[in-house]
Amino acid sequence: MDISPGAMANLALSMQSANTNASVDTLMLRKSLNIASSEVSALMQSAPKLATSGTLGTQINTYA
Repeated sequence: MDISPGAMANLALSMQSANTNASVDTLMLRKSLNIASSEVSALMQSAPKLATSGTLGTQINTYA
């Protein structure tokens, strides 16, 4: 199977472009996950603390 040099160059360029697009997509996904993570952390920090002592809010009724 003979492939012309022009076709080989076009194939190499399209593969490079696909690789670049995948890298950009991965970078954008990583950035959006970091942003979501920081937002969830801020939300968890602002949530009221749960009860740690006593009977109110520290026990679960498992017979329900």
